[in-house]
Amino acid sequence: MTSRLEKFIKSLDKKTKDRLKKKLNSIKSNPRKGANIKRLQGAEKDLYRLRTGKIRVIYKIVKNEVQIIDIDYRGNIY
Repeated sequence: MTSRLEKFIKSLDKKTKDRLKKKLNSIKSNPRKGANIKRLQGAEKDLYRLRTGKIRVIYKIVKNEVQIIDIDYRGNIY
């Protein structure tokens, strides 16, 4: 993760941070399916969005490995 992503996660309150970490761990086992996971339309293949409350996580899947691209609030990420 980049320093900007780490800084964003550190800025969250404990409850939100714990919920986000739980969701991030869950996408490791099944990154393409879930209630709050959608494939993004556009140029890049295998680009997905994870929704957890007001926070959105944009990630891609490369060789069955999840690479987080961006984490931010809904209004700032799209």
